[in-house]
Amino acid sequence: MKKIGFLIALVVFAFSAKSQEMAKDYTTDASKGHYISKKKNAKKISVMGGGGSHDFLKFFGIADGKILSEKGKNTVVYTENPEELGTLLSNTDILFLSNNKPLTKEVQNTIMDCVNDGKMNMLIYHPSTWYNWKDWPEYNKQIVGGGSRSHEKLQEFEVTVLKPNHPLMKGVPEKFRIVDELYRWEQDPDTEVEILAMSKGLESGEEYPTVWIVKHPKAKIIGNTLGHDERAHDHPAYQTILANSIKWIKKN
Repeated sequence: MKKIGFLIALVVFAFSAKSQEMAKDYTTDASKGHYISKKKNAKKISVMGGGGSHDFLKFFGIADGKILSEKGKNTVVYTENPEELGTLLSNTDILFLSNNKPLTKEVQNTIMDCVNDGKMNMLIYHPSTWYNWKDWPEYNKQIVGGGSRSHEKLQEFEVTVLKPNHPLMKGVPEKFRIVDELYRWEQDPDTEVEILAMSKGLESGEEYPTVWIVKHPKAKIIGNTLGHDERAHDHPAYQTILANSIKWIKKN
């Protein structure tokens, strides 16, 4: 019995030590998108931004990072450096990809391994739902469940919630309008997804999936094409979906 107790204590200690490893080299600094929890069992969320056409730090790092932190419940670290992301992944519980800049092959492989082994869940937002990387086709097929190659011009469009009873859509209006880029996202025919919301162009009348869940056998993965600028990130529906997403991913 003493040996069993010792082993249990050792496992708990190891888990606690791992949970703190991400935070030890960072301090809370909202201007950098760093929100460090004081809780020993805090979930570790790594946010990757960077590339072109967006203010990644302002919106995905600072604004979204604050929501992801859940007022100190979670540790959130934002970066635009693929090498830095590589050092974070081994202690990341949830990876929030919002970049369109390239990732190294090593980081790509680590992400795939962590997700396929069930060690990491993912939020994939706006720029990262695109077909960005020709050298990483399995990302779109297995992780995103599809992708976008174009979008309508930045303008107002209407979002319709298809599954209002799903936890991700709790408190979200069944219809709302938002000024954003309407991504022409298409599902990969070989990947199963559950579409929770669709968007319709007010001028074009065309409709495309906006929020979905990828039916991965080992990981929870949420895709969301919203998020170009402050008109999306400050929108109450956008913020509610993001807050609900992190709660749903954390729930066993």
